Amino acid sequence: MVEGPTLVEEAFAAGMSFIDQYVREDYDGYEAPGVITHELDSKTFNSVSDTESPRGIMAVCTMPPPDDFSFLASDWLLVLDEVSDPGNLGTLVRSAEAAGASGVVLVGSTVDPWSPKVLRASAGAMFHVRIWSVDSLEDLRDAGVRLLGTTSHETVTDAVSVYEADLSGCIGIVLGNESRGLDPHAPVDSWITIPQQGRSESLNVAMAGTVVAMHVAHVRR
Repeated sequence: MVEGPTLVEEAFAAGMSFIDQYVREDYDGYEAPGVITHELDSKTFNSVSDTESPRGIMAVCTMPPPDDFSFLASDWLLVLDEVSDPGNLGTLVRSAEAAGASGVVLVGSTVDPWSPKVLRASAGAMFHVRIWSVDSLEDLRDAGVRLLGTTSHETVTDAVSVYEADLSGCIGIVLGNESRGLDPHAPVDSWITIPQQGRSESLNVAMAGTVVAMHVAHVRR
């Protein structure tokens, strides 16, 4: 389910396959062209909406099939291991798209990327980024991706600053769960960290992922 004029327009622009779209009786905004449209009274529309302040349009789309799980030497990926908050996932997908990442890989029980909250947090970026789901980080290593784990754990003593790390080749930037971070024993090839000047122990995963993604984009442009 895609809800709101911005997301419906982004989904259509990205070539998503629409089944139907539904508009509230007082709606006067963007509608996806060529899609069967049903008008609903305000009470009915608002009752099925997933938002507190419905924007007047929603559409049902089919989820796109996954891309081939193969990568080029020029590819770089944002890898999210057990990220559980929809807002964080949506923000990270948005950052990955803005930074020009080749795609986003979801590991283990990471939250459903097509949930309404993720779609809204991504501001439509979900429709323009390749998404894969894998069982473990080993699946990526088997595909030839060099994994750089992000950490703020003091127990990881060999982490280097992201600003000094080797970011060449086919790489995956791995971010862990919001509360636990990435397991210090995770099967990554090397560890990176974000140097901090203040008193905070670490950054929120969405903030950290955005900082690293934008730096990777700068280095590899």
